[in-house]
Amino acid sequence: MKTAVITGASKGIGHALAEALAQTGEWQLTLIARSEEELKKFVEEHGDAHTYIVADFSKEADVDRVIEMVKNQSDQLDLLANVAGIGVYKALEEVERQAWHDSLAVNVTAPFLLTQGFMPLLEKAENSLVLSVGSGAGCLPMPGRSVYCTTKFALRGVMLSLSEEMAGKSPDISLITLGSTMTGFGPLSLEEKETQELQGKTYLTINTVVKKLMEIISAPKRESEYTLYPSAYEVQYSTT
Repeated sequence: MKTAVITGASKGIGHALAEALAQTGEWQLTLIARSEEELKKFVEEHGDAHTYIVADFSKEADVDRVIEMVKNQSDQLDLLANVAGIGVYKALEEVERQAWHDSLAVNVTAPFLLTQGFMPLLEKAENSLVLSVGSGAGCLPMPGRSVYCTTKFALRGVMLSLSEEMAGKSPDISLITLGSTMTGFGPLSLEEKETQELQGKTYLTINTVVKKLMEIISAPKRESEYTLYPSAYEVQYSTT
């Protein structure tokens, strides 16, 4: 049985990825999110072979607690999926200092510390993988999104640098850079995105994203970065 830690697992891409992995019957999952309700429901539906940890990654102590709990319950780790994220979409003068700190903590520091903390477990597993979800906002600057772009630029830098550092070793380090996706994450609600889609804007579906994630996870060797954008997509207006 393969083992995986998935952050941001209570909704959106993280939840859908957990569902896809659980349905294979080949994975034992540890799910991480801030709210317990959906995590508890997942374990009830898919069996207590899976576990969950409630944690808030804006608090470094919670990141450390997750690392220690996983290390205490697992001898090795096949997959770390860094999916958790927060988005702040405000003009400079409207950005609260705490929002800046929280964004960096959740979107950059937590993936780095989890990768570092789980490295001894990842090194023990054959063909292991650290897979982080990035954004087109980590490639191009956007007005009114300086905080979010900063964190996604930083995440991209961290993961591509670690991929170089770990070249030829285990685990593989991969980043998937996504365009706008039909979830509730971002400056628009799911309903607002659905309305925009009717008006001609294109979005990635969660199924499309998860299919690509599963392909990366099952691959014998991975690239350092994958990009996935909707058809007729203009990157400069993107956000995950």
